[in-house]
Amino acid sequence: MGNIYGLTPQGPVIKRLDTIMSELHDDLSEGWKVNTRLNPSSFLNVQLTAYADKVDELWEFGQDIYYAMYPWSAENADLDNAVQFGGISREDDAPTIYPIHCECIEGTVMPRGSRIRTSTNPAMEFLASANSVVSRGAFNQAKIRVAAVQTTGIYTMALNGSSYSYTVEPPGPGEDPVTEGQILAGLLAAITSTDFILSIEDNLLFVNSVDIQRTHSMILSANLTTETVVSIIPFNSEINGEVAFPFHTITEIVTAVPGLVSVVNLIPYIAGRLRETDPQLRQSYADKIFHRSNRMLESIKAAILLNVQGVNAVAAFQNDTNTPDAYGRWPHCIEIVADGGSDYEIALQIRDVKAGGIQSFGSIEVTVPGEEGEPMIERFNRPEYVYTWYRLVLTLNPAEILAPNYVESITQIIIEAMQTVIPGQSIVPQRLIEARIYGTVPGIGFIETSTFTTTDPTQYPDPTQYVTGPVQISPRQRAVTDATRIEVVLSG
Repeated sequence: MGNIYGLTPQGPVIKRLDTIMSELHDDLSEGWKVNTRLNPSSFLNVQLTAYADKVDELWEFGQDIYYAMYPWSAENADLDNAVQFGGISREDDAPTIYPIHCECIEGTVMPRGSRIRTSTNPAMEFLASANSVVSRGAFNQAKIRVAAVQTTGIYTMALNGSSYSYTVEPPGPGEDPVTEGQILAGLLAAITSTDFILSIEDNLLFVNSVDIQRTHSMILSANLTTETVVSIIPFNSEINGEVAFPFHTITEIVTAVPGLVSVVNLIPYIAGRLRETDPQLRQSYADKIFHRSNRMLESIKAAILLNVQGVNAVAAFQNDTNTPDAYGRWPHCIEIVADGGSDYEIALQIRDVKAGGIQSFGSIEVTVPGEEGEPMIERFNRPEYVYTWYRLVLTLNPAEILAPNYVESITQIIIEAMQTVIPGQSIVPQRLIEARIYGTVPGIGFIETSTFTTTDPTQYPDPTQYVTGPVQISPRQRAVTDATRIEVVLSG
């Protein structure tokens, strides 16, 4: 019979302390021709016990070294080293990034570290992440005024490379000279771009982007100027992790920046994060390892997860046929469904990784620069949330004592499991959560799980609406839950 200990085809098999003690006694009894086991309190037995304990520690140390090489069994620093073989590293702490609409006098410099804060109580402060200049070259909103009223001349505004002009003709006999309001009205009438909402108030031409998240470029002739310009500037939360505030609540200026008029948060934030735990790193390793893959879909998915902050789930689909598929995807296109992160950064990853000639499909369109600087449109989708309510009825196992914190433990297991669910992934409670609960929470003999789902976050279920069985999720949906939607009760 071969040696069953050591490194076997099934992995390391270590000797237990009782096995080591037995082998030592066997060897000494055979060599000395005396049964060394007769007196457990003998001086020899005490020596062997101390020696065997140290040998046992060496076996355990060798086993730890073996398992420290693999992401699924390594922990702490060993896990950091193991995932590096796949080109992956643990995500560190990061603040939440809020794109803030800053209204300023044109040319205002927003120094790095400039502070703003919420109007809530308690207040949270945010810091400018880099030195930024507010200019007409990257604006979302602007107020234009006439710098000089001329009796004759051309007033020109160029928006995103398209030029629009209003020509002032000399006044005829008995006619009044042209006014600022007439010049602005004539310029407004000349602008045909559908990217902007235009209006005139108090001799100011308001040029506001239809897309609140998009920046534009503007050039003005010398006889026009700006009253104020609104640029979108990123600000970081002063603490790490996800920091959520409603729109229109980050409005107070803390650092007095010359030229800064107002600030406000109008668009979604990019979620921050806390340092990845070992289970989170193992999961992200499995997702990100495909960034070296030859399969385009897996490579795009991994690139987004690896390079775009705030993304917590990505799913990728394709239609490789010559006709539109059942979900409306064009022939020979890919569809990315991403939850979290910056629209622009996601679009850049799609552009960089997808193959030439393949279109991207989705309702969100982002213009990014191509290889030669030409504008390209990349598309993707955001998932619709399916709010999932859980009701677990537990039957006790009479052979075990139920853990006193069973409700908190089960709730945490469900929340952590649901965080791994990607868009389009249906929920099978028996596979997703019940196996983990049985293996973690003692004292449970049987679990009866029922669910209720809705896309309306304000809807609460009636007890009769819970159903058992899988939860079907479409490719453009993602199942989510939280502690308020989980109920754990004991049978009877």
